[in-house]
Amino acid sequence: MRALGVAVALSGVVLAGCAAAGNGPAGPIDWDEELDLGTPGEVVHTVAGVEYYPACGNETLIAGDTTYYPFTPANTWDFPQSEASGVALSAIPGDANLGFARASALRPSHLRTVVAPEPGDDTGTLVVYANGFAHWSSDNGELATWLTTTEIEYAWVC
Repeated sequence: MRALGVAVALSGVVLAGCAAAGNGPAGPIDWDEELDLGTPGEVVHTVAGVEYYPACGNETLIAGDTTYYPFTPANTWDFPQSEASGVALSAIPGDANLGFARASALRPSHLRTVVAPEPGDDTGTLVVYANGFAHWSSDNGELATWLTTTEIEYAWVC
């Protein structure tokens, strides 16, 4: 009887994992696509000095054993408007809310190339939330993006 209880408990864990994985996009997303992946929970921890440069919007951020994927939330009203550092997430300039660094990070030409990071562009603060979400903002306040642990496949290459 005890073995049956353990098997039922383990199958619940496996099913819960499958349900969580099913919340992600079914295929490659377009650069301007918004995703509803749920909402962040409470702040778990904050890490300063995290190296990352989200110039194209498809760069993953690896923090320890966790891989984060940048995305644009469809339900921004459900996301925190400020983080532990006091930076208003809704006040990030430019096109940061599109899930990538900023439109100006792509040089205007027929060849889509990325400009080199300016001082403070490629280091910043990572705020990790419960429910598999994080927010990264650059030290200079110019770049920011929401991130998720839900695996995302992007339809573009930078």
